[in-house]
Amino acid sequence: MKKTFFYMIVALLALSTTSTRAQSLWDTSRADEDFTIGLRLGINFASTDANYANSTLTGVHVGVSADYNIIKSFSLSSGLYYVGRGFRGNHANTKATASKGTTSFLQLPLLASWRIEAPSGVRFMIDLGPYFAFGLGGSVEYHPFDQTFLRNYDLDAFGDKGFFKRFDAGLHIGGSVALGHFVAGISYEHGLTDMIKINDLEAFHNRNAMMTIGYNF
Repeated sequence: MKKTFFYMIVALLALSTTSTRAQSLWDTSRADEDFTIGLRLGINFASTDANYANSTLTGVHVGVSADYNIIKSFSLSSGLYYVGRGFRGNHANTKATASKGTTSFLQLPLLASWRIEAPSGVRFMIDLGPYFAFGLGGSVEYHPFDQTFLRNYDLDAFGDKGFFKRFDAGLHIGGSVALGHFVAGISYEHGLTDMIKINDLEAFHNRNAMMTIGYNF
């Protein structure tokens, strides 16, 4: 999944550079608006690098975007989002769900955004930077793949006795296309924080592929 999204972002970058032709790839003139506020809504395909989670879990994200447009070709992009993540692990022999976790986060990205405008008026955006997230809630059902059930956990996702640490941070890369007020894009998030709190379990880093639509005011 992450390779697919990465190739799609690279393809979007290639399309944006070839579509500009006479237009500058780095336009230092003043942006039409200093600030841009928008609404975003999309679907997530969440997973992890942990071996006991070998399948994605579908979730949603929704929030408000806020961009500070320094010049036409460069902006600082942020916002505040609700993001649903999680994981699913299936037994290899039965395909039955062995483990499942659902988590929700309040997330703040801090992104550098390269903007390219084609002669047609279509705008291409490539975003890169860190994200910071605070866990709101969720639950985890963990059972080992060997079905011995010697270690079973049915816990809240966060809290004093939770399965995960509450704070997460990582890297975000994305590409989007805008026409008029409307925006559509794809992105990938690579968690850098080991979220696990259970001492005898392997490291758990969030992975999240996202498809987003939006409207800028």
